[in-house]
Amino acid sequence: MRALTERKHADLVRLLGLMLAHWRAIGLGVLGLIGVDVLQLIVPHVVRRAVDALASGTATLGLLVVCGAGIAAAALGMGACRFVWRYFLIGSSHRIERGLRQRLYEHLLTLPPEYYDHHKVGDIMSHATNDTHAVRRAVGFAALAAIDGAFMAAAVLGMMLWMNVQLTLITLLPLSFLALVMLRFGRLIHERFERVQASFSAMTDRAQEAFSGVRVIKAYGDEASEQRLFAARARQYAGDMIRMARVWALFDPIIAALATASMALLMWWGGRGVLAGTLTLGEFVAFTSYLGMFTWPMIAVGIVVNMMQRGAASMGRIQTILATQAVIRDGTYRHTPAPHLICHNLTYTYPGATAPALRGISFELPPRATLGIVGRTGAGKTTLLELLMRLYDPPPGTVLLGGVDVRELPLATLRGMYAYVPQEPFLFAMSVADNIRFGQPDLPMETVQELARQAGLDEEIAGFPQGYDTLVGERGITLSGGQKQRVAIARALALQAPILILDDALSSVDAETEALILSHLRAQAGAMTMIIVAHRVSAVKDASMILVMEHGTIVDRGTHAELTGRAGYYRELYDLQRIEAAELAGK
Repeated sequence: MRALTERKHADLVRLLGLMLAHWRAIGLGVLGLIGVDVLQLIVPHVVRRAVDALASGTATLGLLVVCGAGIAAAALGMGACRFVWRYFLIGSSHRIERGLRQRLYEHLLTLPPEYYDHHKVGDIMSHATNDTHAVRRAVGFAALAAIDGAFMAAAVLGMMLWMNVQLTLITLLPLSFLALVMLRFGRLIHERFERVQASFSAMTDRAQEAFSGVRVIKAYGDEASEQRLFAARARQYAGDMIRMARVWALFDPIIAALATASMALLMWWGGRGVLAGTLTLGEFVAFTSYLGMFTWPMIAVGIVVNMMQRGAASMGRIQTILATQAVIRDGTYRHTPAPHLICHNLTYTYPGATAPALRGISFELPPRATLGIVGRTGAGKTTLLELLMRLYDPPPGTVLLGGVDVRELPLATLRGMYAYVPQEPFLFAMSVADNIRFGQPDLPMETVQELARQAGLDEEIAGFPQGYDTLVGERGITLSGGQKQRVAIARALALQAPILILDDALSSVDAETEALILSHLRAQAGAMTMIIVAHRVSAVKDASMILVMEHGTIVDRGTHAELTGRAGYYRELYDLQRIEAAELAGK
């Protein structure tokens, strides 16, 4: 319990820290807010003077005109001050939300793939949208209500005490119970809002996953099952919201009851004072106005507690992500290494796994050479590539680039050495040209077209509705698998990186297109180092060296001629694919 209380306190302090970063704008907003409050406090005194004059029969038309003009001037002043506080306070809350969301986004980009292996996209999206919105409400409207409520409570209480101490103490007696109510309801709101945010994340993640896989759902006719799964998440979210609303629904009537009790005491005790002549009618009317103003600070307490507890809960969830350290840190080596790759006795086990994914991997790839890697599914080929690029951290001294341990290189330097085409290419919801330009936004259209030609895609793009300006849809959904792979290859070639990695990137194209792409790549073989992972022998047969992997180890290596000249998996694969090619040619 103590640890939970300390965490809540720390989250509230973080909210305050966000506000202090914008203290100038918030300060101007607070001045405007206080201006509104001061003008509000003046109006009841003007009314009291007019009422007392009317009650005593001493009122004149000039006095009433002056009082009316004073109230009108106060109203105009309040309008101007309201504009100031709305512009600066609410504007600051939006800037805080924007800054926090940007900070969260930038931090998420620094986290390694391992983080995304264990955290769902829907949950992350909930942090970036719902939680940042709750923080904005806390540092915006809640902060406004807190400052306004505190100032008004102090000012109104002072005015009421100045007018009549005894009447003030009697009418405010019911409010002594407010502190006890706040302690209880604040804790309940915090706990229940955390559950609401968690269930919202689960619901968002379910929806995101279903929409991303909608074609699979329709192909299997599984809409009813998905509807049931989403309905369960939605019921959980609705139930958590209702349970929180139940707490809030109790809070408002309690505040209203306390305010009503205070007004009843004023009618009883203040009315007696007017009848006894110890309180003028104008003072009674003014006191009634001040007591009505005092109701707002009581309501503000509820708003502040509700929104601040929500904001603190959301800030805690965001802080959990921000506190997650990137396990892969920048190195300090200041020079760009040569594209000479050495892997020495590399053994790697994924975090949480019991068996190593790779064992004793060793090879050397000189600059401008080509390495082919073949093996069955699950042999560890992709894991090896990810360790070479340090998407996962290899053990010290096991992967060297230009004679330098990759752990000593800055990540930007290391990854700038590679152009990578993964097994499942990811395209963005942009045009074909913009996807090829990704990472190189100023690439001329002539270069884009040449890259598409090298990837064997230029003729197909010419047949698209808008050519290179054709939008490919989310994840490139409007393109075929082979087209997506070739766009990804063109994108990789655009980087002109020293090392090109193709991770089974030709699996979705036909043999003729594969041969065309490889011919273009071989023409550039003297300018770059290449690593080609493939299931087709034809893709790696011209490599300087071929590695055959099995169960995370290298079981054979050599050139195409050497491997086909002896028994083993590579020879079996070669013979099988040669038979398949002959059968297809016979048809």
